Amino acid sequence: MEKVIRIVVSVVLLGLVAFLTYKIVSGIEKPIDYEEQRIARFQTTVDQLIAIRTAQVAYKENVLSPVYTKDSVKNGKKVIDRIEGTDTIYVKSKVPTYDHLYTPSFDNLIKFINEGQLKVVKAIGTLTDEQLKAGLNDKKAVEIIEKAKKTGNWKEVEEKGLKGFSRDTILVPVKDSLFKHLEYPVEEIRYTRVGRKVEFKMDTATVMTGSGVPVKVFQCYALYDDLLDGLDRQLTVNYKDKMKDTCLRVGKLDEANNNAGNWDATMEKKKQE
Repeated sequence: MEKVIRIVVSVVLLGLVAFLTYKIVSGIEKPIDYEEQRIARFQTTVDQLIAIRTAQVAYKENVLSPVYTKDSVKNGKKVIDRIEGTDTIYVKSKVPTYDHLYTPSFDNLIKFINEGQLKVVKAIGTLTDEQLKAGLNDKKAVEIIEKAKKTGNWKEVEEKGLKGFSRDTILVPVKDSLFKHLEYPVEEIRYTRVGRKVEFKMDTATVMTGSGVPVKVFQCYALYDDLLDGLDRQLTVNYKDKMKDTCLRVGKLDEANNNAGNWDATMEKKKQE
């Protein structure tokens, strides 16, 4: 009987040791596995935010967007402008001006990627130090060549050593140039590709720099809670408690930060390699 009891106790102890060993190993591996998955999800999201930033910068440089003045109202009349110190009021028709702006709309951004074109300068030839010292630059060189094309007199072109020199602006499709290596459909750029599938939050604004210069800015972000959905909830809470932010974000609406992201710089370096 004692032998049976010893066997039972031994089996129970072995089971307890195995269970404790499992818990210890699991307690060590669980945070490691979580961190590996978090980094992988963040890398995927950073790649997307970089693509969105690339599209926004190209959109701003190549698309003219209408800007409407916000009319004020005085005595029932729309007021656009007035001379200070007098009662003279100028009421103008609401005709938009045009400016290079970022877009808060994914519909506009996706349409631009699919249908837009970029202006690219095709450069043939370079100016020598001697030509530069003589006061030539690309703009002046092109003007001399354009003048020769119109007049048929190529003497100045030859004298200044500009034969074969050219700067031609050509149009190339946005999709086939900036986004030819995109690993998912362009239409999916608006949605997160990890965790809970949600649309990125995107908006635009104008901020004033310290020197009083207005600067156009945009912001695009996804919350950590959405990106890390499905992973260990407590470890996500622990991670968020250590962070100053609640999201992965590119750009900011309250300051001009040159469209920088708030992620670890190594993630962007990894993308560039």
